[in-house]
Amino acid sequence: MPTPFPGPTSALDAEELPEGPTSRISDGFEEIEYREVMEYPDETDYYALLGLVRTPPPTDAEIRSAYRTLTLSFHPDKQPAALHEAAAHHFDRIREAYETLIDPQKRTVYDLLGAEGVQQEWSAGGAMGKASASQRQQLGVRAMDPQQFKRWFLEKMKLRERKAIDGLVQSRGSITLGIDASSLISVEDDDIYLNLPDPKLDKYTIGYSFRTPLPIPRLFGGDVTSEEETEESPSKENDEEAEDDMEMVISASISGNLQRAYQEAVVRYEDGTEETKQIALPLLLVARSITVGTTITHVISDVAGTKGILNRRPFSLLKNSMVTVNALALPAPAIETTLAKALTPIPGTKPFNVTFRTTLARSIFKTPPQFNLEVFREIGRRKHVYCSWGSGGMPWPDFIQALFQPILYLGMDLDTALAIENQASKLQIGILSLPEKSRAVGLDDEEDEEGEEGEEGEEGEEKKHVARRPKPKSSAAESWQFAIEASPAGCDLSCSYSRNLFTGTSVQDTAISEWSSEGYHPLPAASLPRAVRLEVQSTVNLDLTPSWHITGTRQVSDFTRMGLGIGVEGANGLVLTVSWSRLGQRLKLPVAVCPLETVNADIAALAVLVPWLTYCAVEFGIIRPRERRKRRLAIAKRQRELIRSVPKKKAESSQAVELMADQVARRQLREENDGGLVITKAEYGVFPTTTTVKRTRKVNMQIPDDSVVDVTVPLAALVDHSQLVIPRELVKFKILGFYDPAPLVPKTLKIWYLFGGKEHYVEVSDAEGVACPMRSHLPQ
Repeated sequence: MPTPFPGPTSALDAEELPEGPTSRISDGFEEIEYREVMEYPDETDYYALLGLVRTPPPTDAEIRSAYRTLTLSFHPDKQPAALHEAAAHHFDRIREAYETLIDPQKRTVYDLLGAEGVQQEWSAGGAMGKASASQRQQLGVRAMDPQQFKRWFLEKMKLRERKAIDGLVQSRGSITLGIDASSLISVEDDDIYLNLPDPKLDKYTIGYSFRTPLPIPRLFGGDVTSEEETEESPSKENDEEAEDDMEMVISASISGNLQRAYQEAVVRYEDGTEETKQIALPLLLVARSITVGTTITHVISDVAGTKGILNRRPFSLLKNSMVTVNALALPAPAIETTLAKALTPIPGTKPFNVTFRTTLARSIFKTPPQFNLEVFREIGRRKHVYCSWGSGGMPWPDFIQALFQPILYLGMDLDTALAIENQASKLQIGILSLPEKSRAVGLDDEEDEEGEEGEEGEEGEEKKHVARRPKPKSSAAESWQFAIEASPAGCDLSCSYSRNLFTGTSVQDTAISEWSSEGYHPLPAASLPRAVRLEVQSTVNLDLTPSWHITGTRQVSDFTRMGLGIGVEGANGLVLTVSWSRLGQRLKLPVAVCPLETVNADIAALAVLVPWLTYCAVEFGIIRPRERRKRRLAIAKRQRELIRSVPKKKAESSQAVELMADQVARRQLREENDGGLVITKAEYGVFPTTTTVKRTRKVNMQIPDDSVVDVTVPLAALVDHSQLVIPRELVKFKILGFYDPAPLVPKTLKIWYLFGGKEHYVEVSDAEGVACPMRSHLPQ
């Protein structure tokens, strides 16, 4: 047997070897390692256990062949009595892997959720367990091919996730309390003074809304499913958990002022004197506006397979559109109907998103309905233009009103009950740029109720067992908008700009859907600090009177945001706004700190800089150092837990090597006789370098003394027809006979082998794949 090629003989030589572009050691080692800590693959990898690759998916014949080969080494009946118990343990794991991968439906779920997901979904309460929808329609689900089953399963998981989210957010509410603290800042002889304020509650706004399905039959009795839909989703018709086509939102709000009332009282003293005093009573809620209404939304899908009137013009033109009806009971009855649809006049071009809205707020005999038309079109990447026109409230011409006079004289004049203030007509034109979105489906629980589907990332699904790096953020995620609005009352120019400040998780990433129509994307561990979303809004009127507002928002927990804003808001003057929101519930506290007549450039600059500098001091002096310490402690604690399990993994690996040694020796002998691929030596583990030691100590991690494993036999067992292929997505210590000698520390696989009688050598990191033989492995 020839002598293997020598590796690096000193720490200096090892350090000079390039680690490769996929090395996990980097300047951001702490952040990367924290994600790997949280996503360390503890469970068994069935593909690695059977020596199969995930991409391309193995065929049934390959799975059976791998199972039969391992049976020769691990079947208890083929082992001596001393190894019978160890062989039974390993054979049970191999058989479990085989039974999962050979079943197309179990393999689909395993690829998405792993071994624990298969056990959960096939147990009671799972999608394939007892008393589930699949059991009630077992024939239909069992008859699906893998692609049909995957679509069905993903829909079930998305629906389950949606129900979980709805369980968290049953309703939405908002409370706004205006505080008058205008005595805080005063100006005398161009000098600015800060005073001890006497804050008072001034205004309030309370809103509440909740969603509920609308259990009514489909329009025109069109509850008919096309044959194609029936074939692909046989369980959809009778699925009790199917989503309702229509939903209703009931909302109510009240706003007004808070006033203090006083009552006179006569106070008699012991000496017989009397004094009249004003005694303050509790605050009174004075309502200026009360709103109560309901909104019904329905999405009209393709009606090509629907029987009846919906399949005829003009109703067939409504396919793939959304209809919303908003009924207002207070302060005055009104009905608003909205139709939204995407139109593509020229095939192959980007569509025009058209929204047509009509509002009936007064008696039809006095004024026509109000109309509003909005056209929205994308002109570039994240760039859109839009135009909005509203007719406003206009009376009928005199000759039409004359036609309605007989009806009005009959006592049917509803103007008194339906009268509201007329709205002026307006025309708005604008352009906006949207920020980059994340790869997964966004479920923004505060701003966008419906959510938006993000862009596709790189092709191919990211494997569950591969420790992922932090995805590169869009960092700034800039967005801006310019708009000009003209109406009979005047003309306004408005602009807004927003971006993320500092590095870290954006406020826009509050809630991410783990399920999409293409697969499962588990949420990564939250290892990065949180960024601040800065928003600047400004409006200029014709008289050049500006109003502006600057807001900073930060995500403080998984579902909670807090914001701080400052700006000039009309007659309220300089207003400081503190906001809090969580799971659809909002609290807003606008504090008037300075009257409008005393606001100048110095006061505005002071109001912006003081909160900003205070926040930066807290963020970088307290919050981020504390988070770094917590991450380092979590890394060290998790590694200690994993190191305690190394002896058990080592014992299991030794048993597996002993069981497969004879079979591997015979296969390697055949390879040697045929001049094929012969593994002479293979080592897997940590080969410490000066850089690695320094960086692991930086995050309080340890490198065990026995950090290198001899994996010659397990690697030789993977040789098939003089070829050895280990894909990059395969976690190497999950291979049968391997184990992880140094958890969470980057490791290297070194292979010495013969091919055609010539010596070869190759080494790869954990994040790299390897294919042997290669001419590049020949020594120089």
